[in-house]
Amino acid sequence: MSDRLPPNELDWLPVAAALVERDGTVLAVNPPLARLLGTSPAAGDTVAALGLDRHWRAVVAAVTEGHGFAKDIELARQTVRVTAALRGRQVLAIFNELAPRPAVASGPQRLESLGMVAGDLAHEFNNQLVGVIADASMLREEDDLSDPGREAVLRIEAAARRMSQLSRQLLAFAGRGRFVTMLLDPDALLAESHDRFESLVRPGAKLAVDIAGGGGIAIEADRGLLRQVIADLIENASEALPATDGEIRVASRVVVINGSPHWELEVCDNGRGIEPSTLSRIFDPFFSTKAEHRGLGLSAALGIVRRLGGDLECESRVDHGATFRVRLPVVPGAVAPRRRPTSQQPPLAKLTGLRVLVADDEPTIRATVRRMLERRGAVPVLAADGEEAAQLLRTEKFDVVLLDVMMPKRTGYQLVPIVRELQPNVPVILMSGYTDQAHGVEPPDTFLEKPFNASMLEAAIQGALRG
Repeated sequence: MSDRLPPNELDWLPVAAALVERDGTVLAVNPPLARLLGTSPAAGDTVAALGLDRHWRAVVAAVTEGHGFAKDIELARQTVRVTAALRGRQVLAIFNELAPRPAVASGPQRLESLGMVAGDLAHEFNNQLVGVIADASMLREEDDLSDPGREAVLRIEAAARRMSQLSRQLLAFAGRGRFVTMLLDPDALLAESHDRFESLVRPGAKLAVDIAGGGGIAIEADRGLLRQVIADLIENASEALPATDGEIRVASRVVVINGSPHWELEVCDNGRGIEPSTLSRIFDPFFSTKAEHRGLGLSAALGIVRRLGGDLECESRVDHGATFRVRLPVVPGAVAPRRRPTSQQPPLAKLTGLRVLVADDEPTIRATVRRMLERRGAVPVLAADGEEAAQLLRTEKFDVVLLDVMMPKRTGYQLVPIVRELQPNVPVILMSGYTDQAHGVEPPDTFLEKPFNASMLEAAIQGALRG
């Protein structure tokens, strides 16, 4: 049976519908959809004729990963609910008319809408940050850079890292952040990050860290995001401290909840405490009692902790400070691998002469990655979409393949098995700013999270080559 739905078969559907190739080419549109749109889209048009051009990347991502797609979309004439799913190799999109929305959305509606766009916003934000961070890191490597110039570059990199952190918070809020979970010792993470946490405390205040001391436990978590949660809680506590004699106490222990062991982290301060009316809202997205703050940190922290299977709570009384508790499940019987200090890591080999296929639909990212690779002696070969990358894999040989996850025509995940078949010994690196690991697909050798600098790119390639 053919995967393609005959155009006249759409006419039998009682609802507005279109059949579209994954690359955005319209195959068929039925009369109810033409009446709904007030236009006459035809086979061969792009999804722009359907009003889906700004959403097509998200549609393809959702249906490819098997989640389906459903979203309310503003068209020129009215708001419609668009649902989409795969039919064979094509996308079947259904358009349902909705009642007009009120001019001003209510609070819950507003938050839902903000969550829907947060992931796309952060994705585009990360794509732009790739160029900023990468170019700054390459400029810093210049031998003839003056001291004032080097200081300026370091400030640029620091600001870009902060923007990247904000982007990750947006993704956590939207539920679309990528988690690289691994077994880790949370107390070891506390100990190795002590200096960083101490730098977050206002001058004159004290930070006391009391680690349980037993050691040997393991939780499954994303190291960077767990560190971010702890840093957000310490920074939040620092802002609440009194002008003098401020103190923050961080303590960890193992507790038993419903018969299962959990790692518990407490962050306590002796600040002014939280009013009851405020306490009930502190985890609401975009809520803040400080006019100059975005109010996203605690909601993002809660989202991260819950995605790791744990919980985050707060107790506070006015004039008696506040206590935040993070609880994450312990993996029984597991032992976290010990991390080697950077000084003990094996040296990285050079990239000189390596042929690297780089596929990304963003021209600025292709240009940036090309400059980074050429600077290290590699030979980059560029592809603007997944189909172009597939053709290059059939005609040329490569030492490494670097693929964006979301691309027109073929996604990075769809290209992984093609690399395995055509060039089985070549490592594959996927890069993205937000996409979670897809289910039921062949994984890459390494995942490189956007934004990244030259050293991170080099380390990812060498890690993939070393297996």
